[in-house]
Amino acid sequence: MIKMSLIFVAVGLLFLLAAWFMVPMFLEQPKYKTLKKDGQFEIRSYDDILMSSVRVTGSQYQALRKGFRPLVKYISGKERDGEKISMTAPVIQSTSDKKESFTVSFSMPSKYQVDNLPKSKNSEIFFEKLGSYRAAVVRFSGRANEKLLDLKSNELRQWIEANGYSSVSTAKYLFYNDPSTPGFLRRNEVMIIIDK
Repeated sequence: MIKMSLIFVAVGLLFLLAAWFMVPMFLEQPKYKTLKKDGQFEIRSYDDILMSSVRVTGSQYQALRKGFRPLVKYISGKERDGEKISMTAPVIQSTSDKKESFTVSFSMPSKYQVDNLPKSKNSEIFFEKLGSYRAAVVRFSGRANEKLLDLKSNELRQWIEANGYSSVSTAKYLFYNDPSTPGFLRRNEVMIIIDK
């Protein structure tokens, strides 16, 4: 009896781990082509991305939480008229030149254009279209705290310079999993847009 219970618990845990790992794969993500791969670093060519965004202040983690809430309310239709908008991945947190100033964004599903997106009742939410671009990206797992994000951003900047590219943006943090996902299953990325 105990043996069967342990088997059920183990199967349940495996199912839960698989669900955490697989869920982001079923969410629409911005389309890109990998142009170069060097270990954990990549050069990608992205198609246009339409984003709903909000500017927030605070520490990296505080800002991410503050920006996430109004965007979830927007896509769920709680603060506007119209149908729900499907969740996408990743959640994008863009750094700025100002300390503790960030923009948090969701990419919008590809069926939307600026003119057919439902209007938000929250004046802090704005829409922006990021035209096709090339970016350098470093991919890693773990709980992406400020220290780890700074480390990966510095590694990416050094790799960009060593490979003869020029940065044209500040770092963007890309989070593909929900906060309940164990760190070793999380997909995180730091992205910096580069010159063509």
